Amino acid sequence: MPARPVVVHEFALRNYRFPLVECVVRCGKGTYIRSLARDLGGKLGLGGMLRSLRRTRVGTYAVDLARTLDELPQV
Repeated sequence: MPARPVVVHEFALRNYRFPLVECVVRCGKGTYIRSLARDLGGKLGLGGMLRSLRRTRVGTYAVDLARTLDELPQV
């Protein structure tokens, strides 16, 4: 994909245990986290990839406000 500007509001290291790094990223729309990992690893001369990815918020929808199907009212 062609390079384009993105907005990263927060990039925090949560845990490091070689060779794994756990980070929290708060970013604007259109940011590809896999590309961010690849580019950061490339700048460090190590390479970079994702082992897992968990989206915890999209706009005003946050995972801590999510409910299971069983918790929803029956219709």
